[in-house]
Amino acid sequence: MKNITVFLASSDELKNDRNSFHSLVASLDEIFEPRGYRIRCRRWEDFSAFCTGTRTQNDYNRIVRASDICICMFHRKAGEYTIEEFNQALDEYVKNQSHPKTFVYIRALIEGEMEDEALKRFKEDLFDRVGHYWCNYATDDAMKLHFVMQLERIIPSVSGNASVTEGNHFKIENGVVSLYGHKIAELDNLSFAAENPEYLSLKESIARLNTEIARLRATGVAELQPMIDEKQAELYKKRESLNRLESRLFDLALSINKLIGSGTPVSERKRLAIEMFERGNSKGVVEILNEKDIAADAAQACKEIEQGKLLVDSGRSLIEAGLQKTRSLAEEYVLRAKALMTDYAEPRRFELACHAYEQGIELTRANLSEEELAKSLFEYGCFLQTNKRYDLAEVRYRENLDIYQRLVPISPQVYEPDLAMAQSNLGTLYKDTRRYEDSEKLCLSAMEIRRRLAAANPQVYEPDLAMTQYNLGCLYSDTQRYEDSERMYLSAMEIRRRLAVANPQVYEPDLADTQYNLGCLYYNIQRYEDSEEMYLSALEVYQRLTAVNPQVYEPYLVRACNNLSFLFLAQGNFEEAERYAREGSKYDFTHHAIYTNLAASLLLQGRYAEAEEIYLRYKEELKEDFLSDFEDFYRRGIIPPEREDDVERIKKLLSK
Repeated sequence: MKNITVFLASSDELKNDRNSFHSLVASLDEIFEPRGYRIRCRRWEDFSAFCTGTRTQNDYNRIVRASDICICMFHRKAGEYTIEEFNQALDEYVKNQSHPKTFVYIRALIEGEMEDEALKRFKEDLFDRVGHYWCNYATDDAMKLHFVMQLERIIPSVSGNASVTEGNHFKIENGVVSLYGHKIAELDNLSFAAENPEYLSLKESIARLNTEIARLRATGVAELQPMIDEKQAELYKKRESLNRLESRLFDLALSINKLIGSGTPVSERKRLAIEMFERGNSKGVVEILNEKDIAADAAQACKEIEQGKLLVDSGRSLIEAGLQKTRSLAEEYVLRAKALMTDYAEPRRFELACHAYEQGIELTRANLSEEELAKSLFEYGCFLQTNKRYDLAEVRYRENLDIYQRLVPISPQVYEPDLAMAQSNLGTLYKDTRRYEDSEKLCLSAMEIRRRLAAANPQVYEPDLAMTQYNLGCLYSDTQRYEDSERMYLSAMEIRRRLAVANPQVYEPDLADTQYNLGCLYYNIQRYEDSEEMYLSALEVYQRLTAVNPQVYEPYLVRACNNLSFLFLAQGNFEEAERYAREGSKYDFTHHAIYTNLAASLLLQGRYAEAEEIYLRYKEELKEDFLSDFEDFYRRGIIPPEREDDVERIKKLLSK
């Protein structure tokens, strides 16, 4: 078990914030303990000297220096002891370059409040002398999110465990940010979202559509169903847009939080960009981080590096300064790219974002290490893959993979997790583009590495191992290698079932996905009882998840209901087919395809009029699906002889 100590320094004017932060660390201790970390918060009021009135600043300074992380909070004033504790932490970090990681948090002023001159001077000195920018926060949620993002990012370095890779374990669903399934913050309480015009507009549109749909349903008029369906379709699109925007805003927030604590000096341009982002002004971020200015500064940095190489004695410092500046400018390119993707008013945002990513990569390639280049390539590849530009993503993933293949022999303990990730992502891309042999080769290699890593450190690497096995299961199913697919799915399910028992919030969705896919596999090889068991297991999980977060999980619940309905149709159990079709059709995110099963189950039970109404309602949208199902039913021999005339009547109706 690794202990991580967080020292909190602030004046008494932030007593409530200090208590809130202390409670946050206590909850994080519970989250991280199963992962091998104990996190402790230390404050001056927690020591006996405080209780006895013998406060000795030197004692606190020693504790600050010994901490892993130091958080210094300010609001209207800068207390001398807080500033002293900050300087102690900074001096210690400069000496050993490992701890304490030091961050400054400044609570936003409210109307009528003013910061004192000491705080103004401290901020100016912090920015000018150190190149450090502070974390602004106006709410508890903002403060919590800043710290949790920093903690999650830097745990590998403060833990001293080289086998722990920096990972992103955040999820953002339905406007809620969570870490390992535990709620951290709501986007509505974070200014970068709550003040973003596009975010507000989408929220208003969704609220309006929900109201209109509820009003139309309340009438009970059947003729209004097409209008309800139309608004449901619009609602679905708006929710998809909101989900994408939430993800992009949070991704940008992660990048900004990272650069604040990266050790790279924050330029004036970055400072202004951060302020714009915190005001919800994505367009302003893009305007400040313009490529002309970044490129000019990059050219100057490269020139300084080249000049430094020509100097024998004094060149080293010039080179280091140039490299630091280069890292900072590469970060600016990434921030520009991510800000562009949140600016929905810019029609060329994807093209411009790609250009910014590429400029940053070429700058990194020319001056920085292979490891830094590999990380840049991987991030860009993920961006391209997410946006379905598989051809471009492959090029970047391949280069990323080549680098890690060179680095692993040098330091396998450090780079094998990265190599496995590179293989896994490229393998998934190949599967999505139907290059199955290439995909299998890479996924098997990734699985071999992750199996070894999981044997040594199951808490960290078993989720990755299960993911690789799941991906192989999908691959083998797509290529009709059903025995191999079943073996991979079962292995993944075994791991995910264990993980879900310990942490259901995080791992139950993965478990349900595996069960669902196994259900599909068993259906394809006509193991109907096994298929039913897996579908029902997945449905049970999706029902629980939907009750908590319907926006995210309703589509998965409907999908499971749809497949159960079709499974029962295939077995001639029309009553059960109807039951699950109706269950799925109740939800807002219902895909209309489920009505093919509902209509068929009614028709084959002899309830012609009810079935006809559905066939006519969705005739234009689902005609081909309806007709295809009938052909399948004939092949399976499940149409009762007494219903054949009804089926033919519907087929003629659909053909008109």
